[in-house]
Amino acid sequence: MHRLLIFDLDGTLIDSKKDIAVSLNHALQAEGFPTLSDQVIQDLVGRGARRLVKEAIGNPTDEQLGKVFLTFWNHYHEHCLDHTDLYPGVRELLERHRDLPMAVVTNKPELFSKKILEALDINRYFRWLIAGDTLATQKPDPKVFEPILKDLAGPVHAIIVGDSDVDINCGKAAGFKTCAVTYGFRTRAELEEYEPDFMIDRLEELSELSFFQAA
Repeated sequence: MHRLLIFDLDGTLIDSKKDIAVSLNHALQAEGFPTLSDQVIQDLVGRGARRLVKEAIGNPTDEQLGKVFLTFWNHYHEHCLDHTDLYPGVRELLERHRDLPMAVVTNKPELFSKKILEALDINRYFRWLIAGDTLATQKPDPKVFEPILKDLAGPVHAIIVGDSDVDINCGKAAGFKTCAVTYGFRTRAELEEYEPDFMIDRLEELSELSFFQAA
């Protein structure tokens, strides 16, 4: 029985909200659209970069969406590490469980995900990175886990740790345990609506869950 740890990225391992907001507002302003508050942008994060831009504009034409998305992409690629850092306890938690198979499954594009994981020196902990454009689908579709399960080739006792309904619903659809973190991009009240198996206020608390005691 493989005990598998799966982590979301934004709002779970990394606090990236400031850099995302700055780049998105840069793109909106550059293309003549109203900018948004950091909180509004934070609430939109989680379903991929293109959808983030689309929802930020409102009801764009394909041409408008393409222009804003490209401007956002280019700016974020250059500035995605200006303010982004690990949440407290992340490195310690990953080091503690480094002997377990671990994965990052995120809707963030692979280019940005790899760059940030490498720059923050935690890429070495993860056997798999499944990003928003790695496959033909993304969270909450449980098919995102198929490459991981194929590699493990055996029974799996898995938990997905994330900060949104996307992570919780994806994990439930796959039959995994789910753990919501309350320090990320969503409030505890929002997360409670989706009934995760566990909720933690600090990532260090993950090690204390019953998941690690029983398969």
